Amino acid sequence: MEEKMIALAGFIIISGLFVLERYRRYALEKKIDRLVQELDCFLLRGENNLEETLKEGRVENLRNELAAVTAQAQHQIQHREAREKHLNQFMENMAHQMKTTLTALQIRIDLAQSKASLSDVQTELEECQKCMGRLTGEVDRILECSQLGEQKINMWLERCDVSRLIQNTITVLEPLWKKKGVRIVYESSDISGISEIYLDSYWFSQAFENVLKNAVEHTPPGSAVTIQASDRVHSLVLEIKDEGPGIGEDELPYLFERFHRGCYGKTGYGIGLSMAADILKAHHGSIQAENRKDGGACFRLETPILEGRRPYEPQKNN
Repeated sequence: MEEKMIALAGFIIISGLFVLERYRRYALEKKIDRLVQELDCFLLRGENNLEETLKEGRVENLRNELAAVTAQAQHQIQHREAREKHLNQFMENMAHQMKTTLTALQIRIDLAQSKASLSDVQTELEECQKCMGRLTGEVDRILECSQLGEQKINMWLERCDVSRLIQNTITVLEPLWKKKGVRIVYESSDISGISEIYLDSYWFSQAFENVLKNAVEHTPPGSAVTIQASDRVHSLVLEIKDEGPGIGEDELPYLFERFHRGCYGKTGYGIGLSMAADILKAHHGSIQAENRKDGGACFRLETPILEGRRPYEPQKNN
């Protein structure tokens, strides 16, 4: 009888220890799951709910370290957003002031043209008009760049023929790539199943044109720029591959920052690729750049294939 009691007591103790260990593991897993959820909220939505705790333990120590890291990251993000906002406001104010001056100058040139009688004076004034047009266009680009960065421009989604949009952009840039002696190779077999998708045709064309122009400018004469379009079930992917010198590894992280020129983009103002990134972001898409193994650079534009005008809202059947 005594042996049975001892055995029963041993069983109860072992069962209790087992239950206690299971509960301890369950509580630990719950703490870890909560920590992962809070970290995901910060990484995906920017919501920082991680707070330091005075409790002791490995999970608590990990929480305190993550809380310090996320607080520092959030401070850097807020500082960068404030800097971007001030820069956009400065660019927008500057562009508006320049447009006011250009408008006044344009009126003066128009009046001078109406009064000029000599042909050589008329010729000079016509050249002034051309210069004014180019300058006005550059100011408009700066203004658009700041407005895109501030998300002040709303995308108007409409059904677009992707192949036609790409072909039109190739035609627009035809004087550039023909003058440089560069061939454009367009491969569209992978999107034969996509007839039309919802895009803002004007702005998406601007983004694609900026990237394609950049590729042509960095491709040597006699080589080719390849455009490959593919259907990834839920997204459209456009890859623009050039045969140039490629992108420096130290430049890749800053390639889409505004005004960054570096060695790869030493021409222009350094706003073309940043505008493309802002336009893709407004389409809920993304843009990436990498070096190709066989030489040259590859830019990858990806945008979701939407089924309605509003993102992620399916079109209702009548």
